[in-house]
Amino acid sequence: MSKRDHIQSAMRNPSIVFFIILMLTAFGIYSLPKMNKDEFPQFTIRQGVVAAIYPGATAQEVEEQVTIPLENYLNGFEDIDKQTTYSISEDGVVYVYVTLRNSVASSHTAWTKIRAGLELFHKTSLPPGVLQTVLVDDFGNTSSMLLAIESNERSPRELEAFAKQLCTQLRTMPEMGRIKVLGTQHEEVAVYIDPARLSAYGIDQTALQMSLMLRGLRTVGGNIHNSQPLQVATPYTSEQEIAEQIVWIDPVSGTAIRLQDIATIKRQYEEPKQFVAFYTGDKDAVLEPERSCVIVNMEMMPGNNIVAFGNDVEQHLQQARATFPPDIRFHRITDQPKVVNDSVLSFLKDILISIIVVIAVMLLLFPLRTALVASTGVPVCIAVCIGLMYITGIELNTVTLAALIFVLGMIVDDSVIVIDGYTDMLEKGHSRWYSAAVSTKQLFVPMALATCAISGMFFPMTKIIDGPLGDFIQLFPYAVLFALTASIFYAAWATPYMATRFIRRQRTKDLRGFERVQQLFFSKLQRLYHRVLSLCFRRVWVPFTALAVCIAIGLFLLTQHNLQLLPKAERECFAVEIHLEQNASIEQTAMVADSLARMMRIDARISSITAFVGQASPRFHTTYTPQMARPNYAQFIVNTTSTKATASLLEEMTPRYEHYFPNAYIRFKQLDYQAARNPLEIKIQGDDWDAMLPIADSIKQFMATRPSLTWVHSNYDAFTTQTRITLREPEASRLGVTETMLTLYLRSVTDGATLTTIWEGDYQVPVMLYTENIHQLNHHTLEDIMVPTAYPSVWVPLRQIATLTPQWHHASIERHNSIRTITVGCDLRGKTSQVDAERQVKHWINEHLSSLPEGISIEYGGLSAINKQLIPQILWSVVAALLVMFVLLLYHFGKVSLALLALSSSILCVFGAFVGLSIFNMDISITVVLGIVSLIGIIVRNAIIMYEYAEELRRTQHLSVREAAFQAGLRRMRPVFLTSATTALGVLPMILAQTSLWMPMGVVICFGTIFTLPLTITVLPVVYWKTYAR
Repeated sequence: MSKRDHIQSAMRNPSIVFFIILMLTAFGIYSLPKMNKDEFPQFTIRQGVVAAIYPGATAQEVEEQVTIPLENYLNGFEDIDKQTTYSISEDGVVYVYVTLRNSVASSHTAWTKIRAGLELFHKTSLPPGVLQTVLVDDFGNTSSMLLAIESNERSPRELEAFAKQLCTQLRTMPEMGRIKVLGTQHEEVAVYIDPARLSAYGIDQTALQMSLMLRGLRTVGGNIHNSQPLQVATPYTSEQEIAEQIVWIDPVSGTAIRLQDIATIKRQYEEPKQFVAFYTGDKDAVLEPERSCVIVNMEMMPGNNIVAFGNDVEQHLQQARATFPPDIRFHRITDQPKVVNDSVLSFLKDILISIIVVIAVMLLLFPLRTALVASTGVPVCIAVCIGLMYITGIELNTVTLAALIFVLGMIVDDSVIVIDGYTDMLEKGHSRWYSAAVSTKQLFVPMALATCAISGMFFPMTKIIDGPLGDFIQLFPYAVLFALTASIFYAAWATPYMATRFIRRQRTKDLRGFERVQQLFFSKLQRLYHRVLSLCFRRVWVPFTALAVCIAIGLFLLTQHNLQLLPKAERECFAVEIHLEQNASIEQTAMVADSLARMMRIDARISSITAFVGQASPRFHTTYTPQMARPNYAQFIVNTTSTKATASLLEEMTPRYEHYFPNAYIRFKQLDYQAARNPLEIKIQGDDWDAMLPIADSIKQFMATRPSLTWVHSNYDAFTTQTRITLREPEASRLGVTETMLTLYLRSVTDGATLTTIWEGDYQVPVMLYTENIHQLNHHTLEDIMVPTAYPSVWVPLRQIATLTPQWHHASIERHNSIRTITVGCDLRGKTSQVDAERQVKHWINEHLSSLPEGISIEYGGLSAINKQLIPQILWSVVAALLVMFVLLLYHFGKVSLALLALSSSILCVFGAFVGLSIFNMDISITVVLGIVSLIGIIVRNAIIMYEYAEELRRTQHLSVREAAFQAGLRRMRPVFLTSATTALGVLPMILAQTSLWMPMGVVICFGTIFTLPLTITVLPVVYWKTYAR
């Protein structure tokens, strides 16, 4: 069937058309509950961590001997982004945070290549003392749900068993990915050696340790001739057997000395290095290692419906509640399925409201039958779009739903334009069939062009913008394309037939009630517009002056807005980070965490607090990077009763508690969508520490004076202390004490030594060797500790063979792009603008630090570094969108001048968009950019409709340019007005929802369309006339 016949063919076969529409609509409704759902498109966190452990080395030694070679090795991979890769060297360990380039197609392949070479690099290029080099490539995995399991009546071992039992059940779910139990406390059999009794018997502790380790070692016993394996029974199955182990026999008396004669053996829970506690609003929780609380971290496999995942998890939890003892309680700490479900339902409600608003606008501006005919396409096209998304595997998330809200007004626009052309031809005396077929045929090409242009403008963004922001907008163009494509074919195939059946020529005398009001309104509007347009054609300077003033105001307002590509996240939770001094113990950190949690939980707006002491929580928010585990750090996940409660709590508690504890800083962290460690960072780079430190200190001191900044700190603030032990010669040599021998002994004394393992079913109980009174050791008592010598039964004080010297040094050394870096960072208080804050700091630096020492440079990180990378991509995306529009306009009109003229109308968007943003005091974000591109498409679509008609008048009726432009304005004012009204009001729910992410887009489209409408219908006809008057 030819292109020119398809409209009449559809009109002649309405049964087939409406049957197809019914089937497609039913399929869309069927698809809605089955579609994969998520809050946002899947973000790819392209960051991993390479860790190398070098016991006994200082941070500087780690940097020189491990970090620099490791950085050189990693920089040899072309997949690694050197600019964003950085390292942190600490005593005994280095962490290299490796970021892959956004252009890397397969992160798994890149990590596999890096991991494959690390083992060989470790063996050939690192010092022998480096124990391990590992790559953690799941660092960016985000938890789907964190579940707390707690009980007041169960031991940690019992609670761990229940948690593992639950995990076994959960693993049967097909969509379940990684699942892990956190916060467990393990039993151990502790053997506390009494040095005095050991010395009295003349037993060497090192020899004793080796003997016990060898006795507990399980090896293969060999095979006999018939190939039956020999298995020697495990020597230890309980602590009683360990206690009765003979360790020495008196050669004279034959008396057997057992381990219990020289040591105390008891079963206990190991000294915790990290643990978890859970607080609720109605229940007191004690933050102690003995408390029974564990966390189950669940990750859903990609490509599944997270809402359905949450429902399946809840079913398993219900089964567990029925079978587990009643004292076992479950608490959802983070619940991404609920967040997604709430977000999707909220947007679906907004779509429903938008549909009602659009239909209401149609009923206000059109006669009843006309409004109903035009409005029927809205639910149909939305359903068809959802069905197409389901078929193509596009998930339902806030981005695709926002796209549907955006196109709602435009869906009805195509039908409005067709009906307007139909009624115009009816008024000229044509039959209903002829009017519908001919008017639709005339309008189909410009409508299709406008649809292609608006849809096509977004696709370049998906290729130009990379990284998480590129992932964010990836699906937006497809939702727009599907909806507008359904709209254009519905307007061409269904609307004409429906118009012939329900819309007839109306005479003034036949109008009743509200229809008379509508007719009167549009008559007066048309007369008013006729006078205004006549004035514009008589006094050309009027529209051009108005245009210049509006553009100038728009550009001025543009310069007054800050850039915040992604806003703060609105969540019913926030994070709290507790930082103590570098050498703080886990007990000190626990005391601060417990005190803070008890004070916070009194507030009725807080529903629960989960404390991770000595560690960070798993990544529960995509852009919230967890800290590395250390004794002086704790983190809370604080759940609140509402998003408003979150905002008010952050505002109140930050000044109240941030400096409440003299030995700790408390950071209250609102979740956001941008992966910056600090919103404002100043990086001082170079190799001369002595020159860099004064610069960093002066910048930090200035920033500390700014009331808008909080948590001003640098990565060079922390200091750590250590005791350096140097053997005394010749006394140490005389007694046969070597550095290796002393190191091994001190390590076993301070950290304990693993002797063997007792297996109780599938539960592993290590047997640890300790020295009594080890907890009383400090720098002063350490020199009195007795150490063994090479001579049996001869023990001497450590001070006799060694000198102990206290030392302190910087706790960590940070390097960015292989250059030593001191980073001064801070958070922003309240609603402080990052751009304004950085502008103040930059002004001070330029004024007071204008001349830097040679080899020293200052760079700006944080959000500025992210924006610096993304702003060119966004600008190129807008340019590419305009280029796509220009190509389509050139194809349609066949004139470069007319294509450029239609495209130049896009400048009109500046005024309305930024007036709206100024009214609501909003920053420029990625959704603002999406809104501006959408607005450009809407404006150019109106220009296409107007210029297409002017060209037709010149071609068919041979009117002059002036008359053609004037008549095009008069004829197209009504459809432009109507489509602008439906588009502007259709996004009202997006504004009324007041979400920080999507409200700016609604403001841009709504206010941009409204404020641009007068310029469109007055300036465009005059510009067309003056352009072609020659």
